[in-house]
Amino acid sequence: MQDSRNMNVLFIGDISARPGRESVKDVLSNIKQHYEVDFVIANCENAAGGRGVTRAILKELESYGVDFFTAGDHVWAQKQFHEDLYDLNLPIIRPLNYEGNAQIPGKGYKLIDLGDKRIFILSFLGQGFMREPVRSPFWVFDEWWNARVDEGILSDDKSSNPLIFIDFHAETTAEKLTFGWYVHSRVSAFFGTHTHVATADARLMGDMAYVTDVGMCGPYNASLWVNPSITTNNFMFPMKEPYKAELEGPRIFNSVLVTFEGKEAKSIKRIDKILQ
Repeated sequence: MQDSRNMNVLFIGDISARPGRESVKDVLSNIKQHYEVDFVIANCENAAGGRGVTRAILKELESYGVDFFTAGDHVWAQKQFHEDLYDLNLPIIRPLNYEGNAQIPGKGYKLIDLGDKRIFILSFLGQGFMREPVRSPFWVFDEWWNARVDEGILSDDKSSNPLIFIDFHAETTAEKLTFGWYVHSRVSAFFGTHTHVATADARLMGDMAYVTDVGMCGPYNASLWVNPSITTNNFMFPMKEPYKAELEGPRIFNSVLVTFEGKEAKSIKRIDKILQ
């Protein structure tokens, strides 16, 4: 790190299918070097063919320079990965606010010790227009916070707490903004994901970095990561076609870089690239 107080964190939007993984491979090393990035987080829930992720793909993305992974509702798409989620040494979390949270594989948060800094990373699913059986992220965050306070890990003095990052995997801008404002006095950075469409509102809410949606890494000439001819058919006709990733053409890489001084976020900026 640049010094014991400063830290640069890169969050990469939903990595989608092979074009998304290739985008990370092609640009991440140079971005890390140019911006002196200390820690990289990526949402990986679409990395395996557009739905889900595998242990092998996690290792592939780690080899490109990603340190830790978040996931959303598609983390369950690859059945063989369900058992892998019981391995709490894997650098990945799934959403915390599922009903029956303690009875499903994986964990919804992780405390990472980087030596001179500690980081909590949490994942939540939104409720608006989402189909998953989840509880309110507002109430679940408060429950998580109060449990960590009881354990003596967190306090009302933000300067003494670990950094806290949230990946909020949700559909609506209103729910993301509202949840951001709700947690901004307690959280260090808030990264919206899920829509695959990068938003232009990266900003500070007090000393918390915020963006409504980081965007994605994947095929540029696509709808989400899907060939547009398929999505066009599915909007127009009742005879639906299965989604297939668009594997040809240019690719997009969406991310945000947050700079911290001590426990306060001082800036957040988009780092976006179109790759031919």
